[in-house]
Amino acid sequence: MTKHKFAFFTVFINIFSLIFAPAITLAQTDFNPNFIISDTEMRDLGSWTRNDIQKFLDDKGSYLRKYQDTDIDGMLKPAADIIYNAAIANQINPKFLLVTLQKEQSLITDDQPTQKQLDWATGYAVCDGCFLSDPSVQKHKGFAKQVDDTASLMRWYYDNRDISFVKKKDTPIRIDNTEVTPQSWATAFLYTYTPHLHGNKNFWRIWNTWFSQFYPDGTLLKAVDQDDIWLIQNDQRRKFANKSALLTRADPKMVITVGGSDLSNYTIGPEISFANYSILKSPTQTYLLDYDTLRPFESEEVVRKLGYNPQEVVEVEENEVANYQRGEVITVETKAPQGVIFRITDSNTYYLLKDNKLYPLLDKKVAEVNYKNMVTEKKKLSDLRQYEVSVLPLGFKNGTLVKSSGSNRVYVIENDKKRHIADGDTFAGMGYKKSNIITVGDLVLAAIPQGESIFLNANLISAKNKFLGDSESLVEDLYKSKIPAYLVAEYPSGRIISGKDIDTRRPMASFTKLLTAYEALEQKLDFLKTTAYDDAKHGAEGNVLQLQNGEKIRNKDLFNAMLVRSVNNTARMVAQATSLGEDDFVMAMNGLLEKWGADSSSIVDVTGIDEENKSTPRDFLKIFTKVLTDSTIKDTLFQISYSFTEVLNKNKIATHKITNTNDLLSRSGRNYRILASKTGYLEDSGSNMAMLVQSRVDKKEYIIITMGDPDYAKRFEEPHNLAQWISTGKVKITNSQ
Repeated sequence: MTKHKFAFFTVFINIFSLIFAPAITLAQTDFNPNFIISDTEMRDLGSWTRNDIQKFLDDKGSYLRKYQDTDIDGMLKPAADIIYNAAIANQINPKFLLVTLQKEQSLITDDQPTQKQLDWATGYAVCDGCFLSDPSVQKHKGFAKQVDDTASLMRWYYDNRDISFVKKKDTPIRIDNTEVTPQSWATAFLYTYTPHLHGNKNFWRIWNTWFSQFYPDGTLLKAVDQDDIWLIQNDQRRKFANKSALLTRADPKMVITVGGSDLSNYTIGPEISFANYSILKSPTQTYLLDYDTLRPFESEEVVRKLGYNPQEVVEVEENEVANYQRGEVITVETKAPQGVIFRITDSNTYYLLKDNKLYPLLDKKVAEVNYKNMVTEKKKLSDLRQYEVSVLPLGFKNGTLVKSSGSNRVYVIENDKKRHIADGDTFAGMGYKKSNIITVGDLVLAAIPQGESIFLNANLISAKNKFLGDSESLVEDLYKSKIPAYLVAEYPSGRIISGKDIDTRRPMASFTKLLTAYEALEQKLDFLKTTAYDDAKHGAEGNVLQLQNGEKIRNKDLFNAMLVRSVNNTARMVAQATSLGEDDFVMAMNGLLEKWGADSSSIVDVTGIDEENKSTPRDFLKIFTKVLTDSTIKDTLFQISYSFTEVLNKNKIATHKITNTNDLLSRSGRNYRILASKTGYLEDSGSNMAMLVQSRVDKKEYIIITMGDPDYAKRFEEPHNLAQWISTGKVKITNSQ
């Protein structure tokens, strides 16, 4: 075998092995209840100034950006001043106060909070079983008082660690029947302040969304009100000093505009001062700048013989190049020290030639993305004999967005791995543009190892995408319902208006099918294909359609039957019609719950028959709101009835007309319209109802959720009464106390 053919064969084998090697998937960072934040983070005063706080509030579109209150010194001050002063006085990171304001009352993303939210801003002195009217609680009322009290309390915890009720670092404690051993004092104090797992997981989620460094290496960022462009590299931001430095290293169309507070999460690294492949001459040496590496020329004679123009030489001082890494010496024998692309015409492959060595490229688009300014030469396979050939191919550079031609899943490249961008909200929330996605073949994408997924809680990015249902604020039962649990909330903001027992886990019943529908669409369920019924695989309680083995139904019809009539076996058929097995499908559904922060919810089957499919009214508000963002599901849940015919029938019952399980859709005289709804029922746990309604009075939209209604015969009455009540337009969130 000749050398060049052997090289080509070796590269093929290595690509093949990458494609078919076992996939290594790094899980998204999980919540560790033992370590929420470090003590360094809790007490970091140096990273943010008062102006940083104001900029953060501006970036989020927060109501607090223009809010003023009387501070503890009697002076009227902006919220940013109040937060900063409390942090400085108590040596506590102002970021802790910002996260607490969001966790307790959603005050960072809520652009229209009630006075009650402001008065109890950090939840200080508000506890399970407390009454806001209690004089001992009332003395802590007021935005400035709340902020200062919370900062003071955290400082007091640090100064009084030996007090018995203060939870201790490295000492096991019981939180919601779970053993937790805080690994930092900050974590112990957070549990002392909020003795619940959900609240502290919410704190962790908010902190990491706002203050973690989630942009991959290779990302280009600029602040919305500044012209500077920065490269994210090794958890630092490096400024491009000039246009030449930018254009020779990156593509300006990839720049993402972010708020200034997002940039502040990254420490400032070394400036990128010179154009890539500049010839730099210090008093003692001449170099070729190869990104962040200086490669010395053996002599000035080598510079001339390699054809560099003296006018291209940039004079520099020693201190300007002192911090660069030194690379290999360039001699007269060095071929293509800057690199050249070989296009091999008789194999349609691409190579990078650099320093006498050939590097195969994973795909021709790697040349277009990574080396667009590099000279390309046409070559034959026979021309490669004289060069050493690298074994592994070169992939896309950091920050490249890629997808395959056979899928809509988008990835970003970081350190030779592809990181899945979890969903459209994350893609949009991070500021990516669809026009920058590179489409490659399925095999090319498969050859790139899997990295850690990226998920961003878009509801925390700004007030424009706010979801307020996560607030820890007390929810009042304004309606005084007799059923075990209910909730009424504004849509789509999720602001809870009234509720009862909204944090107790209850069986979801057929609410589960909403998640089945959402995950099926995530898995690209093909509505045009058919699925054959197999009782051994798909059998479930209540064969409403009287399906027989071998009968074929279009997936679209199965999907509609599952949601409109809540047919159990069609839910199993829908799940198994995707590329996932049913167990993996359930695992993916739980992955959705994790991503959405539905911490009190869990799924064990796709139908809802199992009583271990559980959620809370508060959690299901989040789930229902998210599911309704999919127009296919929302439109399906609007239907009063649905008709279809089996593709292959075996029992002469081929045509089906099914009606919606929500009888309220046919009830007249309502002061509200039902835009979407889903019922659920289990004999041992009662009836559930979720509805999106629109008031005929003021056109406002609301979500109604009821769970555990024991009166099956009257299961529609309380959801109807709640919808009638909220749709009058006269219900107001109380501002009392």
